[in-house]
Amino acid sequence: MKIAVYLFIFLFHSSTWAASCCGGGFSIPALILGDDKAQVTSTYSYSQVSDDVLDNEKWLRRHDDNLTQTLKLEGALLISDESQVGLSLPLVTKSAQNAESTGGVGDLSFYFGHESFPERSYSSWRPKGVTFLQLTLPTSPSIYDSSTMSSTDIRGRGFYSLGVGVALLKAWKVWDFNFSAEVHRAFSREVSSASYGGNIEVKPGWGTSHTLGAGWNYGDLRLGSSLAFLYEDPIQIRGSTNSDGSPQKNFTLGLSGSYMINMESAVTVSYSDQSLIGAPINSSLSKTINLSYQQRWPR
Repeated sequence: MKIAVYLFIFLFHSSTWAASCCGGGFSIPALILGDDKAQVTSTYSYSQVSDDVLDNEKWLRRHDDNLTQTLKLEGALLISDESQVGLSLPLVTKSAQNAESTGGVGDLSFYFGHESFPERSYSSWRPKGVTFLQLTLPTSPSIYDSSTMSSTDIRGRGFYSLGVGVALLKAWKVWDFNFSAEVHRAFSREVSSASYGGNIEVKPGWGTSHTLGAGWNYGDLRLGSSLAFLYEDPIQIRGSTNSDGSPQKNFTLGLSGSYMINMESAVTVSYSDQSLIGAPINSSLSKTINLSYQQRWPR
């Protein structure tokens, strides 16, 4: 089902934000899954942190109006019949109660995708899909670079990271089902800061995320839902300050509605909430509204 193929990407391209203390989070790139040679996706996100969950699973309600607005620009281009390259550029503005808002570029990501599971003939069970590599650069301030008490200048993780994953889709009549999984590794860095008492080495570990989604299609309209899981290894700190850190995990429940304007463009509105399901640990939980527009160029 063509609409399911085209609108599938909107379930996965948004970032999964994690607690700033852990530097977690990873984003599934906006991949070309249809019969197109290029595509551009723009997404506006409005997100508010509602709760903090400590490593002992204690919940703390937030009352500081911690808000994040993000405009993410993503593009993908075929370089062969089965391979594609892409870029993700987030522009982030953050604010909090009694604090001046700050904004700028977030962490920049590059990716390479391969249509490892093409749909060359009909199958009642075999999905179509792509595998991908993603490199994320620490092009924005992180918790280790923050200079404000409110932390509104934090726009990224603070680490170079490399990930590998797969995104799969299967459609039956008016229904479609999708699954994505990725594993990523962030690399150590040295930090010199008075707040840490001098020089330290920050050692992140491995992380993984998985998303399962389903949708119902009627003409050019699609209504969908998804459930995402995120896990991050503890971040160790060695040097003038020592800490073994704590692992992090959370679940994100999402609802979306998409409409195809024509065969080359589509809009999507979605809502996600990290406080409704699962037993999160060591996470700042957000409620997020997304508005996406995508333009495609057929082969």
